[in-house]
Amino acid sequence: MSLSANDTRVGWVSQPDGRGTFDILWNCLFTSFLCTWVSLHLNVPAQKDSEPSILIRKFRWMFQAILGPEFVLAFATGQRAEAKRSVTAFRAAGHEKWTMRHGFYANMGGFMLHARDSTPFPINAKQVLWLVKHEHLTFPTLSERDIEDKSKADGFAKFATCVQTTWLVVHCICRAVQHLPVTTLELTTVSFVICNLATYFEWSQKPLDVYTPTILTTAASINEILIAAGDAASKPHRQTPLDFIDDQSPSWLLDVQPYFGFRTWARERPLTRFTNDRFPTIGAEPHSIALFFINMAYSAIHALGWNFDFPSDIERLLWRVSSIAIIVTTFIFWMCETYQDGVRLGRWKRWWSHVLKRRGTNKSDSELGGNGSSDEEGPTKAGFIPRWEMAIFIPISVVYTLARMYVVIECFFALRSLPVAAYQDVDWIQFVPHFA
Repeated sequence: MSLSANDTRVGWVSQPDGRGTFDILWNCLFTSFLCTWVSLHLNVPAQKDSEPSILIRKFRWMFQAILGPEFVLAFATGQRAEAKRSVTAFRAAGHEKWTMRHGFYANMGGFMLHARDSTPFPINAKQVLWLVKHEHLTFPTLSERDIEDKSKADGFAKFATCVQTTWLVVHCICRAVQHLPVTTLELTTVSFVICNLATYFEWSQKPLDVYTPTILTTAASINEILIAAGDAASKPHRQTPLDFIDDQSPSWLLDVQPYFGFRTWARERPLTRFTNDRFPTIGAEPHSIALFFINMAYSAIHALGWNFDFPSDIERLLWRVSSIAIIVTTFIFWMCETYQDGVRLGRWKRWWSHVLKRRGTNKSDSELGGNGSSDEEGPTKAGFIPRWEMAIFIPISVVYTLARMYVVIECFFALRSLPVAAYQDVDWIQFVPHFA
């Protein structure tokens, strides 16, 4: 009597040594989603914002982060630099308990000022320090642990993201070692992972998903504060009554931010929350240099697909052209922005003045074109956009956008025709030490 198929028993069976198109899509898309979800740290919403509007805002920023992770990284780097400057300023004033978390918390709208003659409005670290220095506020008693309690950091999501990203990167490396094709979608996802890991690091001390701010009550009225500030507070405000301390204008107000559709001034006064699209000044050289190299690395990764097997020769050519275009336009933009940023903030004047002084040339700041009145960095001509900069920026923006669009589209379009070896899985046994 013969046994039926259902009665047949076998021992250990290895999984099929292949993968499908869905496996490639799922691993890449799921990794991208996890990285974005974990790395994205948005500011405190307005108290009147509904749950759906908050969720929509987060998904909108997730979409932007997936399409342009390098831009979100720039925001995160600027915010970290701003928080670090606040720590330096507070500790110089004798407040040693002010930490990076306090700086992030304040600059994301975590503190709301309540005065008897005004509706509550958010104040950033600079404004908190000024109010404390002038005895309109007592130093906030909020501890670092209190801020951590407000943060809704998800440990499991972070662990899952770490495992998933490690798996993807190791898998791609092992495929290259075994001379198995890596798809353009996997290559692009690896570049995305690197950019998002840098973003997560920059925001690692920023509280996550804080919905309720801390109220700071001042005994003085806003009018009394403005009178005490004197002529500095005489101009009408655009954001809050404390614009004379820091008007929250973005560092790109003079350059490119309006061309991305980002608002440069609040729609309502006083504002009820700090918007997420305000680009703070990065300022310090280490932050700028680190951001430059990360962006260049992110741009250059696409060039690793130079000799990939594409469905057609024209697609391979377009990928190569797009890869070079992304690298070159990124480099040109950074050089132009660095130069113009130095002009706006007076860095070149201070540097040249320092050189002349070392050489014994006694030229005054006024002869060099500066006033030498402040050590603080600040814009020199508000609202001025150099024609030469826009003449360069507009074409490189168009070229960069087209190149990025092609890379993103080709990642998915190339899946229609892949070499057979692209579906062969890694032979993990080869990486296990064993005797021949």
